[in-house]
Amino acid sequence: MNEIPGMLHAPIVGETVAGEAAAALKQVKALVKGISSNTFDLAEALHKVKKNKYYAPKYNTFSEYAKSLDVTVSKVYYLVKLVEVMEAVGVPREQYEPVGIVKLRTICRLELIDGNDEPKMYDGLPATDHIKMLVGATSLTPEQVEEEVKKRLGLMGEDAMVWVNFPIKLAARNKWDEAVTLAQKNIGSTGQDAEGNYVDASTGRCAEIIAASYVQDPNNHPEGETILSDLDGGMGTK
Repeated sequence: MNEIPGMLHAPIVGETVAGEAAAALKQVKALVKGISSNTFDLAEALHKVKKNKYYAPKYNTFSEYAKSLDVTVSKVYYLVKLVEVMEAVGVPREQYEPVGIVKLRTICRLELIDGNDEPKMYDGLPATDHIKMLVGATSLTPEQVEEEVKKRLGLMGEDAMVWVNFPIKLAARNKWDEAVTLAQKNIGSTGQDAEGNYVDASTGRCAEIIAASYVQDPNNHPEGETILSDLDGGMGTK
């Protein structure tokens, strides 16, 4: 009886992959529990699970798997992104690990690809060059790295990000949530997350749109008052 090519090898390959998946999932579980204190071990293990889809078939998506772990989902994603970015720019672990999680998390805020799936450029140079430079600048403090990344993202001066915190009544909060939801519908998606799902505009972006809408409405200003936004694109009156 003639053997069918690959007939004996397919089950072996399947068993090998299943074994690798089980080992990877077991490693992540152990690292999350603190058996190993090296965060970079956990980052690489999570990246391996996501890249090879070892979370299936028990979980449909990596997001579902991440939510099952005894660690915050945000931490899972920034650790995975850290390894993904370093792998994409060709920086090995022995070079990026000494930089530390805090600085690497900031550096990885630089996007590698723009909205047209083209290499992202900052100041005329591809993001890969900037990332390699910042990883190699070991003398920079976390605060200095933060400033360098903000410069490249254009988040300096009036575009700097700030927090606004104030108490409001529950009824007002409900109206605010309603306004944010409406603004998100009007703005549309602003990109995609790690799973390819479309992402709504941030609350901060919605607040900007809501404030501009109120300021630019002439019905909200005393008669005869000039609305600066009509003249120079700013938000204000005189």
